[in-house]
Amino acid sequence: MIFSVQRFVEDHFERRGLADVDQYAIRVANVFERLEPGATQKLLSNALSRIRTAFFRRNQELKRKEFEAQLAVTLCRRFKKKRNNPGFEYFERSLLPARGRLRVRRRSILTLLSEFKKAVEARAVDAFWLSRKKHRLRLKPEKIAQTLLAIFAKGVLGSEGRVLREFASGIGFVDVGILFATVLHLIELKILKGQFTGTNQLAAYMRSEGRNEGWLILIDSRRNQQSVRVPARIDTSSGRIRTLLVDVNPPAPHAT
Repeated sequence: MIFSVQRFVEDHFERRGLADVDQYAIRVANVFERLEPGATQKLLSNALSRIRTAFFRRNQELKRKEFEAQLAVTLCRRFKKKRNNPGFEYFERSLLPARGRLRVRRRSILTLLSEFKKAVEARAVDAFWLSRKKHRLRLKPEKIAQTLLAIFAKGVLGSEGRVLREFASGIGFVDVGILFATVLHLIELKILKGQFTGTNQLAAYMRSEGRNEGWLILIDSRRNQQSVRVPARIDTSSGRIRTLLVDVNPPAPHAT
């Protein structure tokens, strides 16, 4: 649930041209998630007023009390019957242990994305499926993947990194950018059903951003991961693309 709320709030801010300078959207989502089912709009509005944020200093045209009251009304109406999404809530449990492991290991984009792969495969497979048995994915599964990665990276990195979603590059939009210090890592996410795609698109972004490396994360929904072999690395005229397969259609375990 927290991921749906956070994505909704981010999109709401973007449509209104509001700058989220300190991840206010994720704090709103966290506050909403902690409320008991059936909590009133007034209770949510009061909880939002206690968030420490620079959001309203940056967007000075807003009156905080009025804005948060209306946001509380919108969230309660939209998500009242959508609490307790098990796929997303279960995934959230991966953030704390992943954060701990990254603190004791050399932090790199490879270790971060490897932890993301483990978290999705362990706790978020069902987030992509209406029915795995019938092989029916949810609507916009790439958006689900983007949201999971953005929330995971923000939750694990905290103030030690910056996460950008769907930011303009050339004539397109990069799915996710993760900034460590001054290095921007470009990441495209695609659903793998048969032939994989995304290399030309990512290479164009690498060229626009002056980066000689990019990451293509493939959410593997194939049955038994058959047919197409995915290379671990793809060399292009713009630089090297590294791939990462995330298996969201594993075989069911058999009792012995």
